[in-house]
Amino acid sequence: MGNTTRLQQNQRDNQRINPRVTKPFNAPACWLFSGLLSLVLMTTALVLKTTWHDALGLLFARSQSLTLAQMVAQLQILPTMLVAIFAGGLLGVVSVLLQQLVKNTLASDSTLAVGTGAQLALLIVTLFFPSFGLYGSFWVAFVGALLSMGLVFAIAANSRMNPVVLILGGLVVNILFSAISSLLMIFFSERVMGVMAWESGNLTQTSWQNSQFFVLISLILPVILLFLVKPLTIMSLDERQAKALGVPVAAVRMLVVTLVAVVTASVVSRVGVLSFVGLAAASVVNVVAIRPIGQRLMAGFAFGAMLLWLTNNIVMLLSPWFKPLLNITLPVGSVTGILGAGLIIWLVIRQSKQPMIAEQSPSLLASKRRYFGGGFWVVAIGLLLLVTVGVLHISPDAMGSFGWHTEASFIENFRLPRTLSAMATGIMLATAGVLLQNLTRNPMASPEVMGISSGAALGVVLVFVLSPVILGTLGLTTDSFWALGLPLLGGLLGAGLVLLLILRLARRLSSSYLLLVGVAISALMGGMLTLIKLSGDPRLQAMLNWLSGTTYHAYPVTAWALMVIGIVLFLLSFLLLKPLRVISLDETMARSLGVSVKRSEILIFSLVAVLSTVSTLAVGPLSFIGLMTPHLAKTLGAVQLPHQLALSALLGAGLMLIADWVGRYAIFPYEIPAGTIASIVGGLYFLWLMKGMKN
Repeated sequence: MGNTTRLQQNQRDNQRINPRVTKPFNAPACWLFSGLLSLVLMTTALVLKTTWHDALGLLFARSQSLTLAQMVAQLQILPTMLVAIFAGGLLGVVSVLLQQLVKNTLASDSTLAVGTGAQLALLIVTLFFPSFGLYGSFWVAFVGALLSMGLVFAIAANSRMNPVVLILGGLVVNILFSAISSLLMIFFSERVMGVMAWESGNLTQTSWQNSQFFVLISLILPVILLFLVKPLTIMSLDERQAKALGVPVAAVRMLVVTLVAVVTASVVSRVGVLSFVGLAAASVVNVVAIRPIGQRLMAGFAFGAMLLWLTNNIVMLLSPWFKPLLNITLPVGSVTGILGAGLIIWLVIRQSKQPMIAEQSPSLLASKRRYFGGGFWVVAIGLLLLVTVGVLHISPDAMGSFGWHTEASFIENFRLPRTLSAMATGIMLATAGVLLQNLTRNPMASPEVMGISSGAALGVVLVFVLSPVILGTLGLTTDSFWALGLPLLGGLLGAGLVLLLILRLARRLSSSYLLLVGVAISALMGGMLTLIKLSGDPRLQAMLNWLSGTTYHAYPVTAWALMVIGIVLFLLSFLLLKPLRVISLDETMARSLGVSVKRSEILIFSLVAVLSTVSTLAVGPLSFIGLMTPHLAKTLGAVQLPHQLALSALLGAGLMLIADWVGRYAIFPYEIPAGTIASIVGGLYFLWLMKGMKN
C-alpha cells in the first residue's frame, strides 16, 4: 500500500512539474510530424527528379534487369535512403533510451561521448592495431562506445547521476577524446585522411549490405525493448520503489547501456559519426510532450528517421554546387551537426516559453577558505615570472638536447611573442570563465562550453571565407586598416549573437538547457570545421592551425598589444564585481539595493564577448581554460570573488604558458598546438576534479 501511494505521489509530482505531459499526443506534435514528412517527401521528389531519369517503376526493378548506369543510380538512391531512414531511427531510439535511463533531457549518443568513444577506438585500431580490424569494425566501435559511456557514468556516480554533472562529464570526455584524435592526426596526417573522411559521416551506398543490416537491427530491437518498457516506466518514477517492487534495476541499467553501445557501434562502424541526429530527435519528442515510454521510443525512431532522411536529401541536392566550390563530397555528418544545431536552438527557444523546471546544481568539494594576504600574491606572481623566465630560456638545441639558451634576438623576436600571447589568452579566458560561472550560477559555464568561443571563431572563419566579396563590395584593399579589422568585427558579432541568445534565455531556462545552446553552437562550428578540413583548399587549410589553438603566428607588436589588452580587460572586470556578487546571490535583493540588474548583465556579457573574441582571434578557440581555472581556484580556497578572479587569471596564464611550451618542444622539431595540449591535460585534470562533485 505504501509503495502504491508513493508511486501515485511521484506521478502527481511529474504532472505538476510539466503539465504538458498529460497528453501523449497534441496538435503541435501532429503539425511538426506533418511538416517534417512534407519536407522529406518534397526533397525526395527533387532528388528523384535530378538523379533518376528513367521511368519511376524501373527504380524498384531487380538490378539484373537494369543497365549499368541505371543500376548505379538505383544503388545510390534506394540503399542510401534506407540507410538514412533506419540509421537515423536507431540513433533516435538510442537517445530516448539514454534520457529515460538517466532522467536527463540532454542525454544522447553525442553528449555522453558514446559516438566519440567508438570513433576514437576505430582510429586507434586503424593506426596501431590494424590486425584487430580482421574481426570487424563493429567490435572495435562497440568496445570504444562501452568504455566511454562507462567513464561518463563513473564520473557522475558520486553525484547520484546529477543531470549537470552527467552532461558535464560527457562534454569533458568528448573534448578529451577529440583532442586525442587531433593529436593522432597530427602525428599520422597522411594515414588518417581516409579515416577523417569516413569519420565525417557518409551515407552513400554501393550495395544493399548496410541497408539490410540496419533493417535487421531495427526488427530485432523492438522485440528486446518490449521487455524493457515496463521496468523503465517504474524506474523513471523512483528507483528505490522499483527495487521494492521487484524490478532488477542494475540488470535493466546494464542491458540498456549494452543496447545503446551495440546500436551506436553498428551505426558508427558502418556510416561514421552522425552528430546530433539522436539528440535532435529526442529533443523533438520532449518538446511535443510524448509521455509513455513505448510511444516515446516509436516517436524517437520516426523523428530520427525523418531528420536524417531529410538531411541526406539536402546533401544530395547541394552536392553538385559544393563539389566545384570546395572540391569535396559534402559529408552528411557535418550537415547533421549544422542542421541539428539549428533545430536544437529553435527547440530550446520554444521550451523557454514553458515554466522552468527547478534543477539541483552540483557543488564542487573545495578546501577550506583561505586567507590570501599580500605575501601569497607576491609568491604566486613570483612563481609565474620564474616559470616565464624558464620557458623563455629552456629549449632544445639542433640535436634535441635541452639546455639554457640566452640568444637575446631570438628570444625577443620568436619566443617572447608566443609566451606573451599564451599568457594573455589564459588571463582573458580565465576572467571570462569566472564572470560567466558567477553570473549564471552554473558551474559548467565558460566561453568554451557555452559556445561563445565557437561563435567568435565561426564569425572569424566566415569573414575570412567571404573577405574577397566583402572587400570588393566595400571597395577596400586587403592591407587597409578596415580590412584588418574585419576578423575582429566578425568575431565580436559571432560572440555577441551567442551572448544575446544566452541573455534572453538565462532567466527562462535551467542550466541544462543553457548548456544545450552551447553544445548546439559547438556542433555547428564542428560541422563547419569538418568542411574546411576536407576541402583541400590551401587558403582554407591555413585556418586549421589557428583553429587548433596555436601561438605560432604571434609577432612582437601584436603580442605586446595583446598582453596590454588582456591586463586592461582583467582590471576592468574588478569594476563589475560588486554588482556581480549581489546578482549572483539574489536578483530581487540586487534590485532592492539599487543595482540595475539588466544593465549590469549587459556590461558583464559585453566584457565576456570582448574577452572571448580577442583571445580567440589571437590563438584560436581553446578548451578548458575558462572552464577549469575557476574550479581550480576554488579548490585552492579562493572562495571570495576578487580572490577567485585574481587566482584564476594567474592559473590561466600559467597553464597556457606551460601548454604552449610543451607543445613547441614535446616532439621537436615538430609542434603540437597549445590548444590540443590544454585540452588533453585539462580534460584529464577535470575528470579527476569532478570526483568531488556532489549534490
